Amino acid sequence: MKARPEEQAFRPQSPEIAKRVQTLKPYEAVSSRVKIERNPSIRHHKLDWNESTIQPSPKVHEALVNFVSQGGALNWYPDLFHLPLYERLAEYTGSRISRLIVTNGSDAALELLCQSYLDPEDNVVFPEPTYNHFVQFAELTGAELRGVKCRNVFQPTLAELEQHIDERTKILYLVNPNNPTGNVYLPAEVLDLAVRYPHVLVISDEAYFEFSGVSCVKLVDEVPNLVVTRSFSKAFSLASLRIGYLVAQECVIENLRRMYNPKSVNMLAQVAAAAALEDLSYYRAYVREVKRSAALVEAFCRRHGVRCRVTYANWILLEFKDAKAMAQRLAEAGIHVRDRSSQLPGVLRMSLGTEAQTVDVLARLERILEADQAAPRARYLGIAPDVR
Repeated sequence: MKARPEEQAFRPQSPEIAKRVQTLKPYEAVSSRVKIERNPSIRHHKLDWNESTIQPSPKVHEALVNFVSQGGALNWYPDLFHLPLYERLAEYTGSRISRLIVTNGSDAALELLCQSYLDPEDNVVFPEPTYNHFVQFAELTGAELRGVKCRNVFQPTLAELEQHIDERTKILYLVNPNNPTGNVYLPAEVLDLAVRYPHVLVISDEAYFEFSGVSCVKLVDEVPNLVVTRSFSKAFSLASLRIGYLVAQECVIENLRRMYNPKSVNMLAQVAAAAALEDLSYYRAYVREVKRSAALVEAFCRRHGVRCRVTYANWILLEFKDAKAMAQRLAEAGIHVRDRSSQLPGVLRMSLGTEAQTVDVLARLERILEADQAAPRARYLGIAPDVR
């Protein structure tokens, strides 16, 4: 009788991820939310992700409650073409319904553009630093990334970016205002570039349009290679529901619908966004509060010798000798900001909220600065040119 062969030990192995993903670095998702939830004893100011610091319009709350309480079909897939939202978006943007696509946050719009237009032999031009999540979307396609470090990161010019455009450039990505530097690109200059490079899809990412008032959306009528993306996550206070949209000519929309998943935008987000657009006065009042808060912070910094930069968006940049240490001290005081010193040495990015919130934030910051003056060895103030 033959002996049974020894059974090999079972060694389970997981499938190998795609080669194009192996070199990707995860998106840097640094949030203060855990720290806030662990310390409920103090009032926190979450100012690290450029979110709105107020709740959505009461009309949004009313619309959501009505939808759920009056038999909103949560067991059904979302409305594949929510006409009330599209009609209000068309009116808000001055565009046509046929030139709109609503997406699961503007991130999904950016990913859709990259997946639809980029091949590995293409390249993408963008300024550095900029919004990192778009860069990851582009990298996933295998396209060449051409991040351009301009002479002055706070005043990059389209001429500097243009030097890196060639026949294989497929996308020029502009965040307008740019995150984190806060600079804007003039729409007339963006249009001129789109006209001269018709083979390049020019993306104007306008997530912060409501704060800057600068937009290329009217120029979509002029050229077929200009796309505008926007978000309800910032001024409209709907970050947790994830909804955004893009505006482009019909030829681009038709191409994007080849990959677009119409089920990707949940029904509650659609209802909330439509209601938000019914109460523009509520959001415009908040934007005015943010502008006044920027003036308060700028005046405070001038009095206390802190270098700051006011941006066209809903944040301000503060400069310290040891930004990381200052960010930690602010967090201990319940003020949660974003350390951007890896991209902008010595810089903290602080979102702006209402005047009342800002007065409280500045009072806490003043106590920290006064403590530094009492202990010179713990000073954190740096020296940098005072430019807006």
